[in-house]
Amino acid sequence: MDDTILIRKTLEKDLAYVISTENDPTNSPYILQWSLQEHKKAISTDSNLLHLIVLDKASEKPVGYVLINGLEDESNSIEIKRIAFSEKGKGYGRKMLQLIKKWAFTERKANRLWIEVVDHNNRAKSLYESEGFKIEGLQREAIKLNDNYQSIYMMSMLSSEYK
Repeated sequence: MDDTILIRKTLEKDLAYVISTENDPTNSPYILQWSLQEHKKAISTDSNLLHLIVLDKASEKPVGYVLINGLEDESNSIEIKRIAFSEKGKGYGRKMLQLIKKWAFTERKANRLWIEVVDHNNRAKSLYESEGFKIEGLQREAIKLNDNYQSIYMMSMLSSEYK
């Protein structure tokens, strides 16, 4: 059990926080923006996706959220679709990533856990590398963020690499 964070399913009452965190200028250059309706659909009807809120354990205040995709993937490949934190530099992201890895590889029996990272998001890329993710390649100008095409790194960890 972790003594820093709690992770639970996102509730509709959390969506104002989620949208605000997504739109924060420290996050928006790196992540795709969803509408309120897209988030509502994700928490209510998408059985292939987990929409989770990360809370500071002491205060129970939201500090971030994460989307995990591929729960029904026949190849046992789970995607960390989005990570966004309103509280940075406090270790919440690292702890959340460690818990997701443990859950994916021990509980879900995933073969592969993967994430896409915008090429100029050095902070996230460094975190994922320090947690054992490997760069698989660079997709040049693969997504459009804020009216600009961005290149993204594909990063992954295999179950055989999980410690």
